[in-house]
Amino acid sequence: MICTDEHVPSVFVTTLRSNEYDVVRAADAFGEGTDDRQLLEYCGEQDRLLITHDKKDFSRIGEEIAHAGIVIYTDPVFLRRDPETAVRTLDRILAYYRKAR
Repeated sequence: MICTDEHVPSVFVTTLRSNEYDVVRAADAFGEGTDDRQLLEYCGEQDRLLITHDKKDFSRIGEEIAHAGIVIYTDPVFLRRDPETAVRTLDRILAYYRKAR
C-alpha cells in the first residue's frame, strides 16, 4: 500500500495503479496543503509507504514518527517522462527490502 505526496506526478500515480498498487494521494485524503507530520502519521497508521520529493521535511520528521517507509525521489521529470521504469525501480526496491526482513 502506498501514499503519494501532493507533488508526485499524476502519470506516475496512474502507472502505479495500473500495476496493481493500492495508492492513496495525499491531496485526495487531506486536500491541498497537507501537513507533513499528519501525512506521515496517517501513513504509519494505514501501513502505507510514502512517496515524496520533499527530502528536507520528511528526512527530519521521519526519525520522529513511526511509519511504514519513505521513498524520496530526486528527479520529478523521470517520474513524468518514464513512469513505467520508475514503477519497475520501485518494484525492485520493495523486493529487496522484503527479502531483507
